[in-house]
Amino acid sequence: MNLIHDAWLPIRRKHGEETRIAPWEVTTRHSDNPVVALAVPRPDFNGALIQFLIGLLQTTCAPDSPRAWRTWLREPPSPEELHAKLYPVAYAFELDSDDKRFMQDAALQSAGVKEATPIGALLIDIPGENTIQRNTDHFIKRSGVEKLCSACTATTLFTLQTNAPAGGQGHRTGLRGGGPLTTLIMGDTLWETAWLNVLENRLVSDPS
Repeated sequence: MNLIHDAWLPIRRKHGEETRIAPWEVTTRHSDNPVVALAVPRPDFNGALIQFLIGLLQTTCAPDSPRAWRTWLREPPSPEELHAKLYPVAYAFELDSDDKRFMQDAALQSAGVKEATPIGALLIDIPGENTIQRNTDHFIKRSGVEKLCSACTATTLFTLQTNAPAGGQGHRTGLRGGGPLTTLIMGDTLWETAWLNVLENRLVSDPS
């Protein structure tokens, strides 16, 4: 599964239809039935996936001028244009392959591991082993998650790596520090919400 090419993002369109799209398909049917929101049942997943989309656009499509930024806000690029922009980085978004994998430790060794950790432990709100042994998981349910589909696995990995709080055995913190706060400018469509939070190239290279 490749997170650039394949349709895995759960979304909702203006007229209520829910389906899955690839990231480059975020502007499909923008004139008559645009994608208006992500549609994952877990709020933390929705929050992580909008950051995922913004990060992709910032990395591959950052505009060179205010005019270019405004042009794409008024007239979003076609899915084909977006696919051409995202294609060069697709190699880094393989979820399962014989080479490097998305958000996974290439040097991880299973030798010496007595027991595999359940995949449900990747969910941020799942209590750890010590919490369960001490019976202190009063306000959250113990993990009953034994399987995840590929799309959910990718989302879980990204959510944990991006937003994980500090503490707990197995992971210390996310890439942005413990429990980061994210503030977004919201638009009427998913494209607008993502693009409104993309900066011009000059602001990224020279924040001053």
